[in-house]
Amino acid sequence: MQNRNRILVVGATGQQGGAVARVLLAEGWLVRGFTRDINNASAQELRAMGVEMKQGNLADRASVDQAMEEVYGVFNVHPGPLAMDQDEVQAGKNVADAAVAHQVAHLIYSSAIGVDQAAQTGMQTEKAMVEKYIQTLGISYTILRPASFMENFVHPAFGLQGTSFTTAALPSTQMQLIALEDIGQLAAIAFRQREAFNHKIIELSGDTLTPVQMAAAMSKTTGLNIQYQLLPMETLRQLNPRFARGYEWLNSGKTTKADEESLRKIHPGLLTFEEWLNKTGAKKIMNEALRLLNK
Repeated sequence: MQNRNRILVVGATGQQGGAVARVLLAEGWLVRGFTRDINNASAQELRAMGVEMKQGNLADRASVDQAMEEVYGVFNVHPGPLAMDQDEVQAGKNVADAAVAHQVAHLIYSSAIGVDQAAQTGMQTEKAMVEKYIQTLGISYTILRPASFMENFVHPAFGLQGTSFTTAALPSTQMQLIALEDIGQLAAIAFRQREAFNHKIIELSGDTLTPVQMAAAMSKTTGLNIQYQLLPMETLRQLNPRFARGYEWLNSGKTTKADEESLRKIHPGLLTFEEWLNKTGAKKIMNEALRLLNK
């Protein structure tokens, strides 16, 4: 049985799932969130906004089935690359199988840009396997492949520390970026127009910039003098070999590129990096700078 207004967001307490849940709520959908801990701060915040929270584990098919009852659509995003304690392939299969069993009208799987190159790079192989599995099930689906999140680049763990933007991307490397809000907007469009988006695989990016251009945009919108600095690849390799492989492929210039022009025809409000900074990002940078000053 379906409630044609209810969407299940798997991974709702993560930054991507949370952004999608907020957009869907704002558009009038009933939103149910699925997470391992309904008592954490993110889950409580979503509940206060009107999200129905369900606790469970993606490895436990029974809990996935329970969350899937009476939903029209499912948005499934797996935790990021630092969450290595879950079997991503089995989790993706469990969600997809449950969606079939409950006759869900439309499944959106959030994958990652470059998944089509997994055989060449040795990266994102789990997401590639989930994508292929979904395509065998005969369900109505859309696969979204987001580029790097704009939100990540204002976080110290991803390079911005005070007024230094340190990254392993070379000065001339073209980096594609997407705002989390826009992933939510595009997911909402796919749910509303599921027939048009059925069996579609779409790479997502709102802007393409070099790291030098990114630093300039951050400087312009904050008034700070943010400078690009190159992180030696060997240093990154020692910190995180998986991230190092990703940046080596990015620097090669062989990465899959999203068609931003075509994407803007679907979603005219698609944000550039500077637009996102003016909207929310610059404030986050300033808050982080103040936090560092007050340490």
